[in-house]
Amino acid sequence: MFKGSVLFICPAFFGYEIAITKALEFNGYSVDYIDERPSNNSFSKAIFRIKKDLLNKQISSYYKSVEEKLAHKKHDYLFIIKGEVVPISFIENFKEKNPNAKLIYYTYDSINNNNKNSIFILQHFDKCFSFDFEDVKKFPILKQKHLFFTDEFLFEGEIPQKKHDISFVGTLHSNRFSVMKKLFSYFKHTFVFYYMPARWFFYFEKLTKKEFKPISISDVSFKKISRAEVATIFKASRSVLDIQRFGQTGLTMRTFEVLASGAVLITTNPYIEQADFYNAYNILILQDLTDEKSITEISEKAVQDVESIRGKSAAFEKYYINNWVNEFFE
Repeated sequence: MFKGSVLFICPAFFGYEIAITKALEFNGYSVDYIDERPSNNSFSKAIFRIKKDLLNKQISSYYKSVEEKLAHKKHDYLFIIKGEVVPISFIENFKEKNPNAKLIYYTYDSINNNNKNSIFILQHFDKCFSFDFEDVKKFPILKQKHLFFTDEFLFEGEIPQKKHDISFVGTLHSNRFSVMKKLFSYFKHTFVFYYMPARWFFYFEKLTKKEFKPISISDVSFKKISRAEVATIFKASRSVLDIQRFGQTGLTMRTFEVLASGAVLITTNPYIEQADFYNAYNILILQDLTDEKSITEISEKAVQDVESIRGKSAAFEKYYINNWVNEFFE
C-alpha cells in the first residue's frame, strides 16, 4: 500500500543511506534520495565539519541544482538525517512548495561532534530524533531513537564456528587503539580491522594527536570492507568490542549489528544500561582499563558460549531496519 512520497536527504555513510531508502520503499513509500554533501572526498568531509563556511558557495550551488532537479515533484515528507550542511533556505523553500508535508529530522551524531547547523534547522521540523542520550536531555525538541541493524546481520540457521574470541572492526579515532590493545591482550584468538579514509588524514592525526603516536601505517587499512564481510566476522566471533566516539553518549550502529549477529557485545558506553533491550547476559560494559580484575572477568565472560537472544526479544526486533523506519512516520 502506497503511504506517501519522501524526499530523503542524508550523507553517504557506508551504504546505510541505501539500506534506509530500501527499507522506506519496503514499507510503501516512494523515495527521492539526495546526498546531503556536494562532495564526499575526505578533505571536503573534514571542511564540512570543521569550517563549513568555507564551502558555502559550493553548498548553495549544490542545493540550487537539487531544487531544479525536483522542480516538478511534490513530496509528502522531508526526511533529513544529520543535517550538517543543508541550508535553512532549502528547507523553507521545500515547505513553501509542499505546505502539507511533514518534516522529520534524525541524527546519529552528537551536537558536540556535529557543526551547529543542525541546531539552527530543528525549529522547522515536525518531529526531531537523536541517538544521543545527553542531547535529548539538553534539547527538549529531540526524542530518543537508537540506531538499527540491516539484513546482513540477521541471525538465522545454525550458529557458525566461532573462530575469533574477540574482534573489532571500525574507523580509527580517539582512544580506540589503546583500549583495543589493552583488552585484546587478554584473548588468544583475535581479529582487528582499522579503517582510515585517507593516508594524508592518518599522517595528520599522527602528527597532531598523541593517541596516534604508537600506531603504524601497517595497522590501518584505507579500503573499506562491506557490511556483508563485517557481518561474517561478527557471526564468527564470540565477542566484539565497540568503543563509542569521544563526546558521544548514543549507542553506535555496531551495538545493534553485534547483538543481531549473536555475539557478546563488549562496550565502553555505560548508557546502554538505559536501553530497553539491555541484558547483562550478552552485554558487558568496560569502564575502567586500570581495573585488572574487571577486565579479567569480562574476558572470561566474553568467551563463554551464549545463545543469541535477538530472536526472542521483541524489544530488539524494532531495531531491524524495516521496522526501525516506521516510527518516523507514525
